This record gives sequence, structure tokens and C-alpha cells, in this order.
Amino acid sequence: MRMLNKLPYFVFLKGKKYKINADFRVMIKLENAYINKKLTNELASEIFRQFYPAFSSYENYYRLACDKELYAEALDKLLWFYQRGDRKDYHQKVTGINTGKTELSFNYEYDDDYIFGAFWDRGIDLTKDFVHWWKFKALFLSMSEKTPFEKIKGYRAYSGDDEQLKNLKKYWSLPVIDREQERLDGIYERLEELNNNHKE
Repeated sequence: MRMLNKLPYFVFLKGKKYKINADFRVMIKLENAYINKKLTNELASEIFRQFYPAFSSYENYYRLACDKELYAEALDKLLWFYQRGDRKDYHQKVTGINTGKTELSFNYEYDDDYIFGAFWDRGIDLTKDFVHWWKFKALFLSMSEKTPFEKIKGYRAYSGDDEQLKNLKKYWSLPVIDREQERLDGIYERLEELNNNHKE
């Protein structure tokens, strides 16, 4: 049970303990890069170096990249962390109107103010507080339906015939709405592609 375990701040690579940057900002940067179709090798490298402080310098990162086995394992662990420990149910649950839909109902950049406000109500300042990625996602998934953010997500997920709700869905629609599973699969595939490139 996750709530009875300590959150991870270290991983083991080839038997050696490495500190990781567990802050939510790194993983959001990864998601945004994929959503905006900017998850280039250069940006993936930057995210990778932010996640592993030991490899933050270009010199250390280059040494790591030359060790294909170590690099592949490090990339696997980054993916493991992003998935919150190999969770298979990593889906944004839509609350409110039409719960259970799998359409992507939010965007971290587009909904920045509403997400900030929802966390601020819980006493968390996302502009300066460190929040572990797994904790961030747990809080994100359990926001009160009374928050404007959850209401907006509900409007975006609506698929019925009520004209007023259809108008609200249109008003609050995201510039581009992808399906959640497609987004997640795409991130996984891109990271695995980078991983496989280093295994060859």
C-alpha cells in the first residue's frame, strides 16, 4: 500500500544509490514537452540531467551516455518514477459531469491558474514549495469537485445533449484535446525509444 511506504528520493543503478530530483516540476516539464511535440533528444537530455543531480553536468552526462547499460537502466528508472512505481492505472479520472471519461480534460500550462488555486486552497504554494511528484499526482487526482478546476474539467468531459452544458464545454475547451491514454502511451513510447537507442 503506497500510503504506508516512504516516497522515493533515491534509485539504485547497477547496485549504486543515486539521488533523484523528485519535484513535480521535472515530470510536468516532461509531459508538456511531449504534449507540445518538443520532446527532442536535447530536451530529453535536459530533463534527464535535472532528474539525476549526479549527471547534471555535461561531463558527467556524457560519461553516463557512454555506458549504455547504465544509461538504459537510468532511463528505465526515470520512466518508473514518472509512472509512480509502474502503476498501470495512471489515468486522470474526470470528476463532476460524466465521470469516467478518458479525454484529456486539462493542460498544465493552459490551466495553470486553476491548478495553482486548487493547491493554494490546500496550503501549497506551487510557485515555491517542493512537492514530490507522487504526492502531487495523489493530490491532483483527489481535488474537491467544488474547485473551479474540477468543474472546468467536468465541462470539458461532458458528452450529453444539454445545450447549456454543451456551450460550457465549448467555452472551456482546450486548444487541442488528446485522449489521455494516447498522451501517456506517447510519452512512454518516446522515452522507450530513447532508451532503445542507447541499448543498441
